[in-house]
Amino acid sequence: MKKFYVFLAVLIAALSFAPMALAAINSALPASIPGKADAADRYMDKGAALTVEKDYAGALVEFDRVIELYPDFAPAHYDKGIALSALGRDADAVKEYNKAIELDPQDPKPYNDKGAALGRLGRLREALVSFERAIQLKPDYANAYYNKYVALKDLGRRREARAALETARKLGEGK
Repeated sequence: MKKFYVFLAVLIAALSFAPMALAAINSALPASIPGKADAADRYMDKGAALTVEKDYAGALVEFDRVIELYPDFAPAHYDKGIALSALGRDADAVKEYNKAIELDPQDPKPYNDKGAALGRLGRLREALVSFERAIQLKPDYANAYYNKYVALKDLGRRREARAALETARKLGEGK
Protein backbone atom coordinates (compact mmCIF):
# COMPACT_ATOMS: atom_id res chain seq x y z
CA MET A 1 0.00 0.00 0.00
CA LYS A 2 2.90 2.31 0.78
CA LYS A 3 4.16 1.90 -2.80
CA PHE A 4 0.80 3.02 -4.10
CA TYR A 5 0.90 6.24 -2.07
CA VAL A 6 4.45 6.94 -3.21
CA PHE A 7 3.32 6.34 -6.80
CA LEU A 8 0.33 8.65 -6.29
CA ALA A 9 2.54 11.41 -4.86
CA VAL A 10 4.91 11.13 -7.81
CA LEU A 11 1.98 11.24 -10.20
CA ILE A 12 0.54 14.37 -8.60
CA ALA A 13 3.95 16.05 -8.64
CA ALA A 14 4.41 15.15 -12.29
CA LEU A 15 1.02 16.57 -13.21
CA SER A 16 1.93 19.86 -11.62
CA PHE A 17 5.28 20.15 -13.45
CA ALA A 18 4.67 19.20 -17.06
CA PRO A 19 2.39 17.13 -19.27
CA MET A 20 5.44 15.31 -20.67
CA ALA A 21 6.19 13.95 -17.20
CA LEU A 22 2.81 12.17 -17.21
CA ALA A 23 3.74 10.29 -20.38
CA ALA A 24 7.01 9.20 -18.78
CA ILE A 25 5.22 7.91 -15.69
CA ASN A 26 2.59 6.08 -17.74
CA SER A 27 5.30 4.21 -19.63
CA ALA A 28 6.87 3.16 -16.31
CA LEU A 29 3.71 1.92 -14.61
CA PRO A 30 4.29 -1.30 -12.72
CA ALA A 31 2.53 -4.45 -13.87
CA SER A 32 0.50 -4.51 -10.66
CA ILE A 33 -1.57 -1.47 -11.63
CA PRO A 34 -5.16 -2.78 -11.77
CA GLY A 35 -6.02 -1.25 -15.16
CA LYS A 36 -3.49 -3.43 -16.96
CA ALA A 37 -4.74 -6.63 -15.35
CA ASP A 38 -8.36 -5.63 -15.99
CA ALA A 39 -7.58 -5.04 -19.65
CA ALA A 40 -5.86 -8.42 -19.92
CA ASP A 41 -8.86 -10.10 -18.31
CA ARG A 42 -11.19 -8.43 -20.81
CA TYR A 43 -8.99 -9.49 -23.72
CA MET A 44 -8.83 -13.09 -22.45
CA ASP A 45 -12.61 -13.19 -21.98
CA LYS A 46 -13.22 -11.72 -25.44
CA GLY A 47 -10.73 -14.15 -27.00
CA ALA A 48 -12.47 -17.08 -25.30
CA ALA A 49 -15.88 -15.87 -26.46
CA LEU A 50 -14.63 -15.45 -30.03
CA THR A 51 -13.15 -18.96 -29.89
CA VAL A 52 -16.55 -20.34 -28.86
CA GLU A 53 -18.09 -18.41 -31.77
CA LYS A 54 -15.40 -19.94 -34.04
CA ASP A 55 -14.01 -16.50 -34.89
CA TYR A 56 -10.45 -17.72 -34.49
CA ALA A 57 -8.85 -14.80 -36.32
CA GLY A 58 -10.59 -12.40 -33.95
CA ALA A 59 -9.55 -14.52 -30.97
CA LEU A 60 -5.91 -14.31 -32.10
CA VAL A 61 -6.08 -10.52 -31.95
CA GLU A 62 -7.33 -10.66 -28.36
CA PHE A 63 -4.76 -13.23 -27.22
CA ASP A 64 -1.99 -11.18 -28.83
CA ARG A 65 -3.19 -8.17 -26.81
CA VAL A 66 -2.86 -10.17 -23.61
CA ILE A 67 0.60 -11.40 -24.62
CA GLU A 68 1.63 -7.82 -25.34
CA LEU A 69 0.66 -6.87 -21.79
CA TYR A 70 1.89 -10.08 -20.14
CA PRO A 71 4.39 -11.94 -22.36
CA ASP A 72 4.88 -14.62 -19.70
CA PHE A 73 1.21 -15.49 -19.24
CA ALA A 74 1.05 -19.17 -20.21
CA PRO A 75 -2.75 -19.41 -20.67
CA ALA A 76 -2.68 -16.70 -23.35
CA HIS A 77 -0.05 -18.64 -25.31
CA TYR A 78 -2.04 -21.84 -24.88
CA ASP A 79 -5.30 -20.25 -26.04
CA LYS A 80 -3.49 -18.63 -28.96
CA GLY A 81 -2.24 -22.10 -29.91
CA ILE A 82 -5.81 -23.41 -29.90
CA ALA A 83 -6.93 -20.61 -32.22
CA LEU A 84 -3.97 -21.16 -34.54
CA SER A 85 -4.70 -24.90 -34.72
CA ALA A 86 -8.33 -24.16 -35.53
CA LEU A 87 -7.12 -21.99 -38.41
CA GLY A 88 -5.00 -24.88 -39.71
CA ARG A 89 -1.76 -23.20 -38.65
CA ASP A 90 -0.43 -26.15 -36.67
CA ALA A 91 3.26 -25.25 -37.03
CA ASP A 92 2.57 -21.84 -35.48
CA ALA A 93 0.38 -23.46 -32.85
CA VAL A 94 3.22 -25.77 -31.81
CA LYS A 95 5.37 -22.69 -31.13
CA GLU A 96 2.68 -21.23 -28.88
CA TYR A 97 2.19 -24.54 -27.07
CA ASN A 98 5.95 -24.72 -26.56
CA LYS A 99 5.91 -21.23 -25.04
CA ALA A 100 3.03 -22.20 -22.74
CA ILE A 101 4.97 -25.32 -21.70
CA GLU A 102 8.11 -23.28 -21.07
CA LEU A 103 6.14 -20.92 -18.83
CA ASP A 104 4.09 -23.62 -17.05
CA PRO A 105 5.66 -27.05 -17.51
CA GLN A 106 3.23 -28.70 -15.07
CA ASP A 107 0.08 -28.02 -17.13
CA PRO A 108 -0.79 -31.13 -19.17
CA LYS A 109 -3.12 -29.39 -21.66
CA PRO A 110 -0.45 -27.72 -23.82
CA TYR A 111 1.40 -31.05 -24.12
CA ASN A 112 -1.77 -32.78 -25.29
CA ASP A 113 -2.71 -30.10 -27.79
CA LYS A 114 0.88 -29.80 -29.00
CA GLY A 115 0.81 -33.56 -29.62
CA ALA A 116 -2.42 -33.26 -31.61
CA ALA A 117 -0.91 -30.47 -33.74
CA LEU A 118 2.27 -32.49 -34.27
CA GLY A 119 0.14 -35.47 -35.31
CA ARG A 120 -1.66 -33.37 -37.92
CA LEU A 121 1.77 -32.30 -39.18
CA GLY A 122 2.72 -35.98 -39.56
CA ARG A 123 5.25 -35.83 -36.73
CA LEU A 124 3.76 -38.82 -34.94
CA ARG A 125 6.75 -39.86 -32.83
CA GLU A 126 7.07 -36.34 -31.43
CA ALA A 127 3.33 -36.33 -30.85
CA LEU A 128 3.61 -39.49 -28.77
CA VAL A 129 6.24 -37.85 -26.56
CA SER A 130 3.84 -34.97 -25.91
CA PHE A 131 0.94 -37.29 -25.13
CA GLU A 132 3.10 -39.31 -22.76
CA ARG A 133 4.13 -36.15 -20.91
CA ALA A 134 0.49 -35.04 -20.63
CA ILE A 135 -0.42 -38.46 -19.23
CA GLN A 136 2.53 -38.39 -16.85
CA LEU A 137 1.30 -35.06 -15.48
CA LYS A 138 -2.35 -36.14 -15.37
CA PRO A 139 -2.72 -39.93 -15.33
CA ASP A 140 -6.52 -39.76 -15.74
CA TYR A 141 -6.37 -37.58 -18.88
CA ALA A 142 -8.73 -39.52 -21.15
CA ASN A 143 -8.28 -37.18 -24.12
CA ALA A 144 -4.49 -37.62 -24.05
CA TYR A 145 -4.93 -41.41 -24.05
CA TYR A 146 -7.31 -41.13 -27.00
CA ASN A 147 -4.86 -38.93 -28.91
CA LYS A 148 -2.10 -41.40 -28.07
CA TYR A 149 -4.31 -44.14 -29.52
CA VAL A 150 -4.69 -42.22 -32.80
CA ALA A 151 -0.93 -41.66 -33.11
CA LEU A 152 -0.09 -45.28 -32.29
CA LYS A 153 -2.70 -46.53 -34.75
CA ASP A 154 -1.28 -44.27 -37.47
CA LEU A 155 2.19 -45.64 -36.70
CA GLY A 156 0.88 -49.18 -37.14
CA ARG A 157 1.38 -50.08 -33.47
CA ARG A 158 -2.04 -51.72 -33.16
CA ARG A 159 -1.62 -53.57 -29.84
CA GLU A 160 -0.40 -50.45 -28.03
CA ALA A 161 -3.11 -48.42 -29.75
CA ARG A 162 -5.85 -50.75 -28.49
CA ALA A 163 -4.51 -50.49 -24.94
CA ALA A 164 -4.49 -46.68 -25.11
CA LEU A 165 -8.04 -46.68 -26.51
CA GLU A 166 -9.25 -48.98 -23.75
CA THR A 167 -7.70 -46.73 -21.10
CA ALA A 168 -9.29 -43.66 -22.71
CA ARG A 169 -12.65 -45.41 -22.74
CA LYS A 170 -12.41 -46.45 -19.09
CA LEU A 171 -11.33 -42.99 -17.98
CA GLY A 172 -14.04 -41.35 -20.06
CA GLU A 173 -16.73 -43.53 -18.45
CA GLY A 174 -15.61 -42.48 -15.02
CA LYS A 175 -16.43 -38.83 -15.64
